[in-house]
Amino acid sequence: MLAIAGYNQTTANWLEAAYYICWILAGIYYLVMACNFKSLRVSIAIIETAADYFADTKRIMIIPIIYFIFGLSVFLMWIYGVLCIASIGDITAGNYSLQTKDVNRTEWTNWMIFFMCWGMLWIGCFIVAMNEFVVICSAASWYFSRKDIADKDGIPGDSDIWKGMYWSWRYHCGSLALGSFILSLFWMIRGLFEYIGEHAAKATGNNACTKCMLSCINCCLDCFDRFMRFLCTNAYIYMAISGESFCKSALHAFLLVLKNKAKFTFVNGIEGIFMFLAKFCISVFTTLFGWFLIEVWINKTPGQEVSAFIPSLFIFLFAYIVAAIFIGIFEVSANTIL
Repeated sequence: MLAIAGYNQTTANWLEAAYYICWILAGIYYLVMACNFKSLRVSIAIIETAADYFADTKRIMIIPIIYFIFGLSVFLMWIYGVLCIASIGDITAGNYSLQTKDVNRTEWTNWMIFFMCWGMLWIGCFIVAMNEFVVICSAASWYFSRKDIADKDGIPGDSDIWKGMYWSWRYHCGSLALGSFILSLFWMIRGLFEYIGEHAAKATGNNACTKCMLSCINCCLDCFDRFMRFLCTNAYIYMAISGESFCKSALHAFLLVLKNKAKFTFVNGIEGIFMFLAKFCISVFTTLFGWFLIEVWINKTPGQEVSAFIPSLFIFLFAYIVAAIFIGIFEVSANTIL
């Protein structure tokens, strides 16, 4: 059969080796699951508790909308400021047919634009951190609230959302700004490295060794980026519960993760699966509904035949972004309860 399909004996041997390797890895995986069965049960209970919190605190979905509007307002003001700085310099005539102008900027003006871009990145990280901190405070207040009295919805517990917003500005504004500064600084360095690496690859004629080295460095930077985001999130959680500064909270959170690495691994793994399925289902079903409306309402009208592919693509992207924003609340609340 393999000979008829065009396979040789070497290919068959490789497929057989891959078959046994997959079974060995599956056996190791189930062995690890069996050895950490207690941690797995705790992780499942934490996911269930986070689901109860999300069902009991539906008003938490207002927080991403508030900070989105706030961030959009800041971004529009930032655009106005960048345009004002970019226009500083001697203006000369450009393309006469297009009636354009060229601005001869000084080196100092270019540095101002660079720091404006970095500042906007820092502000964006700060707004995201404020949003996460409010969710963290809400989940923590719900977890430590009284559970002997059930609410109208039948789920015991109550959370305080607005207290988290007050705490974020009154007590932890500097700590959140410091964590955001660290992330924005690393992202800026990573962006500069990718820019330099792209030019270095072109200068060497896209040498395979250079591209391999740059790929390895990018992989290491990506791992470090994930580690820093995970550490900052857990530092915010410890900071909201203990009231300590960012540096102390980051150190204690790092030690806490090391002591309970199995629980953190299972919780993040299970919640990652649920988050992926939720974002995928929301995006796909929203896109299918939009495609159905286009085909039924618009394309059924005489003389208004349009392609449903491009609108459906935009619907999918927008639905995925919105789903990622709101599903991220579940991720932060699960880590807080853990």
